[in-house]
Amino acid sequence: MNELQIPEGISGDPDAMEMIRVWIGNRDIHVSMLLGMWEGASNAEIDEREAWGELLADLIRHIANGLTQSHDYNKDASEMRIANAVINHLGFGANTIQGTVKS
Repeated sequence: MNELQIPEGISGDPDAMEMIRVWIGNRDIHVSMLLGMWEGASNAEIDEREAWGELLADLIRHIANGLTQSHDYNKDASEMRIANAVINHLGFGANTIQGTVKS
């Protein structure tokens, strides 16, 4: 198995937590997520769905930034292309998603 390194700046933070892990293996995508973290936070005014949307938007920005560095792509164009691909793919394969929430 090829695991990614823990990002710099995480060590030493006792409150750091992994939110999502995505693997491609056995010809499928496998996901582990920490759901409910925001609802249980001290600022309970946060909607879990909005918080995940913000996390995904930030992830898109990180991917676009990385592609700019590794492939010399335009960062803004990459953000829009990735976001549009997400929107276009929502709904496709929805019936194939499996899994359960575990506590």
